[in-house]
Amino acid sequence: MRAIVGRRRVMLPVVILIVLAAGGGAWAATRSSGSASTTATSLVAVTSQTLRQAVTASGTIEPASEANLSFSVSGTVISVPASVGAAVAKGAVLATVGSADLAAAVSSAQANLAAANLGLSAASSATATQLAAAQAQVLAAQDKLAAAQQSLAAATLTSPIAGTVAAVSIAVGDQVGNSSSGASSGGLSSGSAAGAGGSNGTGSAGSSGVGTASTNTAQIVVISTGSWVVDASVGSADLAQVKKGLQVEISPTGSTAKVFGVVSSVGIVASSANGGTATFPVSVAVTGQPSGLYAGGSASVTIIVKQLQNVLTVPTEAVHTVGGQTVVYERSGGKQINVPVTVGAVFGPNTQIMTGTKAGDEVVVSRPTGVRGGVPTRGQNGGGTAGNGAGGNGTGAGFGGGFGRGGTG
Repeated sequence: MRAIVGRRRVMLPVVILIVLAAGGGAWAATRSSGSASTTATSLVAVTSQTLRQAVTASGTIEPASEANLSFSVSGTVISVPASVGAAVAKGAVLATVGSADLAAAVSSAQANLAAANLGLSAASSATATQLAAAQAQVLAAQDKLAAAQQSLAAATLTSPIAGTVAAVSIAVGDQVGNSSSGASSGGLSSGSAAGAGGSNGTGSAGSSGVGTASTNTAQIVVISTGSWVVDASVGSADLAQVKKGLQVEISPTGSTAKVFGVVSSVGIVASSANGGTATFPVSVAVTGQPSGLYAGGSASVTIIVKQLQNVLTVPTEAVHTVGGQTVVYERSGGKQINVPVTVGAVFGPNTQIMTGTKAGDEVVVSRPTGVRGGVPTRGQNGGGTAGNGAGGNGTGAGFGGGFGRGGTG
């Protein structure tokens, strides 16, 4: 009995030391394994494709033309044929005011002109001074008649463009006063709207994207729905690349179909500076008459600043510099060889190859696949298992190979 107890006192420290050693070996193996990384190697064919560099931005869809109309004469509104959403042709009557007083003014001006002409005829044998005075009276009467006729015409508000009525803010019985009307081009919030009232009560159209924005006090607004623009903005870092005439892909929000356009103008004065970053206005003219576009809708635009068609390319990761020479790796006879190449433009993940390879050649691409980690397993790095010794249970420390050395019974 004493012998057995004494034996236990001798063996216990040994067991503790062995377990600690095994644990230390496992910790070291796990740490080493956790920091290892792996790469995956593949062969990728040299291909011929189109490469392009683009600037992306967001913008707002606007009608290419907009007429902001108001009566340029005073009177009472007697009819409003226009209604929101109605399609109208150029010259269509939108609203009218009572014209009895205006018609009477025309008749009076006509009578005054007739009298002036009679006076001029009677002064044909008068002195030069009397003749000049008679001629001046005729000219003044003609001007008054023209003004009266223009005012009478302005009692009828007509559309200067073909499009759709977007807003109507007058009704029959309203009193209207003198104001000028204008038609603008280049969107709801841009374009010149400062034209003087014409014979039909509307002003002249302004140039796209130029001038002061029209006010929102128009009595009737007509917008074009067959032609559109996108008002976008780009940052200062991209401004130098964006030029008039560049092709643009437009993706309206909520639509899977793309439409296309051309950069029509590029602003050189920053429109905003949010967070210290200036943005510059870019106007894009939409090509054709695509459907599904709505004034005020948002869209993302992709401006193609550079494009190369049918060029040889390889993944950028396949290009290396060896001994000061640009090369790609190819496989030949089971070996990896360096093939000198001349590269052209780099478009992100793709690089243009000018010389050195041809379409169909396969180049080696190595990509990291991440860090290998986890708990070591038997047969790899880690602690071994205890062996069974003859005559009793043995214990032993594991080694890197994954096998334990058994103790003696």
